[in-house]
This record gives sequence, C-alpha cells and structure tokens, in this order.
Amino acid sequence: MPGHRFFSSFQTTDQKVILKDADECQHLIKVLRLKKGDDLELINGQGGLARAVVDDVAKASVAMSLREVVFVPRALRPRITLACAIPKRSKFETIIEKATELGVDRIIPLVTERTEFVADGEKIEKKTERFERVAMNAAKQCKRIWFPEISPPVALTQALKQCATPDTGLFIPWLEGDRVSLREAFTRKLEAKEFVFFIGPEGDFTPEEVKQALKAGALAVSLGENVLKVDTAAMAVVAFAVQMLGNKGAHVR
Repeated sequence: MPGHRFFSSFQTTDQKVILKDADECQHLIKVLRLKKGDDLELINGQGGLARAVVDDVAKASVAMSLREVVFVPRALRPRITLACAIPKRSKFETIIEKATELGVDRIIPLVTERTEFVADGEKIEKKTERFERVAMNAAKQCKRIWFPEISPPVALTQALKQCATPDTGLFIPWLEGDRVSLREAFTRKLEAKEFVFFIGPEGDFTPEEVKQALKAGALAVSLGENVLKVDTAAMAVVAFAVQMLGNKGAHVR
C-alpha cells in the first residue's frame, strides 16, 4: 500500500469517501499536492484500513474511491490504560503522542488536588478534541490502525469508579509509604484483562488520594530510586506494560 496515510471516518462497506477535515485536506492538497489518480491510505481509527484513489480535488475537500478495504482486529492482549495527571504547559500532548506510539489503548487525563487545571465544560470539550487530534496524528505517524481512546479530563475519584473492576489491575506509583516494585505488582495481576496506571502530578498524589486508590483495589508501586517527572513516569509504565505483555500479542499497530 502507498505510504501517505490519512484519517477518515469511513465504514468498511463504503465505496466512496469525501474527505472534509480541514487539517487533512490542507496536508493532502497543499503539502503533498496529490491529484486525481494518486493513491493513498485511509484509516478510520477503529480497525479500518483502505487503499484509496483520488477522484477529485476541490478547494476544501477531496473525493476518492476506496479499494482493498480491510478490517484489522485489535491485538489479542489485555488493554493498557494510562490515567495521568495533566501537567503544566503542553507536556500532556507529548505524553499522548509518545504513549500512542508505544501502544497504549486508553488515556484518561486526570485532575488531581495538585493539578493546575480549571475543569469547566467548554475547556474540557476543547481540550479533549485537541488531545484526540494529537493521538490521531501520532497513530498515523507510527502506522497504528486502532487509535487510543481519549477520555475527557476527570477527577481521580471518577477515574477510579470508571476503572475499578474485578478484571482490572490498578497501579499507583507513589513516593511514600509501603510499596512494591512495579514488576512484582504487575505479576500479581497478570491475569487481568486491563492494566491501569495512575500517574500523579508534580508534587505527587496526596495521601488522601492514594488512600482512595488503595481502597478501590490499586497497588502502590515504586518506579525506582529516582524521582521521575510526570511525562517520564508515564512513558516508563506504558513501555513496561507493553514489554511485559509482549508474549500475549504484539501491541496495536
């Protein structure tokens, strides 16, 4: 298949597609200068992969025909979820980008007691849309077929309610108190269907927040002797989980 890849919310039964996303069209028309008859790839982020042929290029849209449409199922391994406190500035977008490249399945932006984030409705909606686009672009770049699910920013209490099930392994790195190594904790939950890693903000989770997580069934873990920044800790746990689950199926493309 051709190397240029674009996102479209097509169905695997579709034969024609009109691409209208402003950013995608801008890249296709202005940067790559694709024209009628050129080939490209389309993905829908939900397992759909197609070879498409450009039929017509307009000012703000591209019409194309779909060829060789296939559905790629998810990898046969437990899901990996990263529930991470939103750090300052644009660090969270970097976290989304790198976690997507590594193979995370879901990202939950956390608003904790020490998180500097005002969670009003309009801001949450805009942030979520921005986070989804960052994940989409990273997925295209690293040739993933399935995009990670990006949840709206939520408080730790809500995230725990969403994630705490009998089939889920919950892990919360912490700098204090009784902890076990991440490897030991992971081994205890090796039969789980989903692994959720809670990463705290600068200054760590508060003792009360950790108490809530432990009550929900989370294991307090150590990430080693060094104190890691939020983005470093997030990448460390995702990379660790992908490596540990490697023998249960390769991570998502």
